Amino acid sequence: MLELLIVITMIGVVTGFALLQVVRARQLMIRANAAQQLAGHLEKARLDSIRRRPTAPAQMAQVSIINSDYYTVAIDTDGDGSLNAPQVVRLPTDASLQFTGGTFPRTIYFNWRGRTVDASDAVVPPTTITISSPVYGSTTINVSDAGQPTIGAAPTSSPVTNSTPPAPSFRDSTQIP
Repeated sequence: MLELLIVITMIGVVTGFALLQVVRARQLMIRANAAQQLAGHLEKARLDSIRRRPTAPAQMAQVSIINSDYYTVAIDTDGDGSLNAPQVVRLPTDASLQFTGGTFPRTIYFNWRGRTVDASDAVVPPTTITISSPVYGSTTINVSDAGQPTIGAAPTSSPVTNSTPPAPSFRDSTQIP
């Protein structure tokens, strides 16, 4: 009887650890999916501004982080050339996710070149957005000044340089008229 109790206790302990790992993996997956969804919305907004070529910030595609739980995405979803009403997106509530760091509301505009700008159309430095859970850590989404979102990588700046292409090289036997 004692051996049976020991075996049942061991099975209970192993099952408890397995269940905790499953719950942790689920929470991490929910956070990763939320970060991927936000990065996808940022890329859609960037591509929409490149496609429509807006000249004023009011016409630019944008993603606005409203508060610690919600963000909006304003893009031209129907293809008529103007922005549609912003789509409101809520971070998953079952994982206790929220935006941390920075002030709210915070809006990321994309100009006609796909670069991140502010409300006065001035190019802004790279932006970092953090989605975190009090228990299961955080994920960062970095938006470069070129407008490209990356998950977990350090933000980079992409300076514009003009260079002359190298002169072509020809074989000695090439005859150019």
